[in-house]
Amino acid sequence: MKKKRDREGMVTAALDLGDSESLATILSPDGDVVDSFSMSMSDDGYSSFASKVPKDARIAFEATSMAYPVSRRLTALGYSDITVAHSKELAWIVKSKKKNDRIDSLKIARLHMAHMLPESHLLSREEQVKRDLLIQRVTLGKEIGKMKLKLIAYLKREDVYLSLPESSDSFSRERRQAIRSMRFGGDGDDDDGRDLVVGTMMDRLEFLERQCAPLEEKVRTIVRDSEDIRRLMSIKGVDFYLASLASSYVGDVNRFPDDDHLASFLGIIPESWDSANVKRRGHMSKEGPSTARWAFSVMTDTVMRYNPRLKTYYLSVKKRKNSGSLAHVATMRKLVRMIDHMLRYKENWRWEDEASTAKKLANLDREAEAKTTGGD
Repeated sequence: MKKKRDREGMVTAALDLGDSESLATILSPDGDVVDSFSMSMSDDGYSSFASKVPKDARIAFEATSMAYPVSRRLTALGYSDITVAHSKELAWIVKSKKKNDRIDSLKIARLHMAHMLPESHLLSREEQVKRDLLIQRVTLGKEIGKMKLKLIAYLKREDVYLSLPESSDSFSRERRQAIRSMRFGGDGDDDDGRDLVVGTMMDRLEFLERQCAPLEEKVRTIVRDSEDIRRLMSIKGVDFYLASLASSYVGDVNRFPDDDHLASFLGIIPESWDSANVKRRGHMSKEGPSTARWAFSVMTDTVMRYNPRLKTYYLSVKKRKNSGSLAHVATMRKLVRMIDHMLRYKENWRWEDEASTAKKLANLDREAEAKTTGGD
């Protein structure tokens, strides 16, 4: 409440952001429109904004692709009370019958003045870079997986896949060499193009694989000392990258009032709706970051392999709801609750295998040390 009282009497400014031009609305402490003007997203535009809006003003704008650069520019100009509005919870603006930038800017300003603006979280530059690196690594992993499946499918179609050396790894060194040495046209020069197809697919696969090492090295350097990541690695089956990706989305868990808010942010809650006093639940809302849901989905599958309690919970929900997808969402939600508790109270996994955790952390430290000293 003190924060609200301190903000009484302050000027409120709202921006409806555009790529090249934005619309600003300034409200007096009494809620009257003092000014409404367009500003270019250039040095001159920001200078114009700074000349009209006092530095102690409360500023708000919607979370769009421009939110980060605008927030950084305004902070550099000396503004500190900046709020970013949650886009999806402001959907009613888009649906307005009188949709235009001036009206949108005014609505955001009035909501902000009334302390009713649904807030979104902007990452610091360091957090943003960390997440970007991890997302690139995840994206590469997915592309590598797809490329391998395409190559296997092609070799099966040409009836040569079973002739590859036996191996538990579909792309072991021996198998790669065998694929590279294949000649569909025999020893002559009558290649009909299939050698080129396979060679090109292998080149693409190996190109993608080579991109992983520098990303992995940089990620280790940035996040190896994170206590939250090390804590998440105490969950058996959760490796450094999965823990890092999950942590990058959770951030400081204390920014969420409770685990329900964390699950809602991640989109890991079943959709629900009411009709005639009957509450129904459907599939996952999917309103959070898709990569975050992917990370927690993989983590849930991994943890269930090692934790019989979570597996039992999944099976019980599946039997009760007669739906594997609903059971999976419910299990993800339960895991999020556990992770929220771990990070909030700085506790390791309740069923931690200490030897397994120690081995993972030792490998992480050893790999990071090897990169630092230039060792192998």
